[in-house]
Amino acid sequence: MGINRILEKYKLIKTFERELNVEKQVFISEFRQMTQKGYYSPLLIMLDIIKSENKKYIGDINSKSFKIRERFTLDNSFANNFATVKSEFQSKDNKLKVKTTIQGMEVIPFILRIMIFGIYSLLMFIAILEILLILFSSDAKHIDGSMIMGPIILTTLVGFLTYLPYRIAKKKC
Repeated sequence: MGINRILEKYKLIKTFERELNVEKQVFISEFRQMTQKGYYSPLLIMLDIIKSENKKYIGDINSKSFKIRERFTLDNSFANNFATVKSEFQSKDNKLKVKTTIQGMEVIPFILRIMIFGIYSLLMFIAILEILLILFSSDAKHIDGSMIMGPIILTTLVGFLTYLPYRIAKKKC
């Protein structure tokens, strides 16, 4: 998939394989003890607060693979809860071969952040062009603070919406 290459380029996906000396059923049962059943879109992660069980992870586990993510709580609300772990496992000669992919950010939140950054870039281009036009017009004598505060506030907002979650997601991988 093309989007996975983009996520790999920005170091938001990490893949590795391990061989474990454990039986497959023991491995699955241990994961089920830590994981609450039910995986849904990362856009709805705040619904974790109303779930009754108090397990650390939420996901789906079957006999060949699992997909889990960390449970959303108010304590870790500033952390990236978009990170998911997908794994496929198979048993050979009493050893469990596990292929794991850690995805720092799902595709939809990544695309939303790209769109926010694109709109931001367009607005900043228009703001700078407007400032330059006012500066070089014949009736402008100076630039006042109101012309500069808009781009500063917009840059701070976009930093919180795009760059900060990217850095947190990159750190989670």
